[in-house]
Amino acid sequence: MNTRGRVTVRASNALILIQMVLQIGGGFVIGFIMAILFLLTEQKEMVFGTNEIYALILFTQIFAILLPALIYLKYKKVDIKEVLRIRRLSFFHIIVITVMAIAGQLVAILLNMPVMMLLDWIGEIPPSPFPTPDTISGLMVSIVIIAVFPAICEEVLVRGVVLRGYERRGTGAAIVISAIFFGIMHGDIKNLIGPIFFGIVFAYIVIRTGSLFAGILAHFINNAVALLIDYGVTNYEQQFGFINQPVYFLLIAVAAVFLFVSALMLIKNTTQWEPKDSISSKGAHTKVAFLNIPIILTILIFLVLQIFVIKEILH
Repeated sequence: MNTRGRVTVRASNALILIQMVLQIGGGFVIGFIMAILFLLTEQKEMVFGTNEIYALILFTQIFAILLPALIYLKYKKVDIKEVLRIRRLSFFHIIVITVMAIAGQLVAILLNMPVMMLLDWIGEIPPSPFPTPDTISGLMVSIVIIAVFPAICEEVLVRGVVLRGYERRGTGAAIVISAIFFGIMHGDIKNLIGPIFFGIVFAYIVIRTGSLFAGILAHFINNAVALLIDYGVTNYEQQFGFINQPVYFLLIAVAAVFLFVSALMLIKNTTQWEPKDSISSKGAHTKVAFLNIPIILTILIFLVLQIFVIKEILH
């Protein structure tokens, strides 16, 4: 079958595996460079610090996620503007999506809480590997690296290539499958449910608005809000410490759910929904999505990584 000019499911699966392998490979490369520098300098210990973490994030986003997707699109000679849904967003949708993404961050925290509570019960959850800046300039750098780059690179791959590839299996299946892949890409059981939830939401608003910029904007706002919350709670504990109090947290959570649902309903009521029919049954969706070598290997890699995570928690 001639697939020139369109994105395929097989290639989407392969790109998910490629990003996982290159992400791990990037970690080894940066670790190797650190080891060489450690041997050539008079450092007393080798520390995987902020600069190294930022370098790993940039490597992953550019070389493991964005570049393979763009190379594939170039090779297939697709209409990039059409495939990636490069269309302008209305000012109204920009405002609504911003509100939705801010509120959605708190909804995602609620969804991640059961897993976090279970892991906390069986052991001690290690601190986040992402550095918390203590200056405004550091916060700006963090936002660029942890919010801007992932918003662009991950959206091009997942809501651009993968979502488009799986639409032949039906719009609903494409949304759910791409969201699961998005969760697995993060490689962290502590933060699995939240990304899957956002994967569904981002894909939904991208299809609803017909614009990849909807996903990029929501993704950026989500990551930026998480960084701002972490920065505020860490550096201004007296001013923001009330967030950790159950009563205030509950009130904020209820307000967040209300705003999130309201914003989502506004998007639904101001856009058109034109779902594509599937070329196969639901059983075939599962087989195509998960019973293939690239995704099986991706899931196995993910499970191995989680063994190390749980081992660290138990110790």
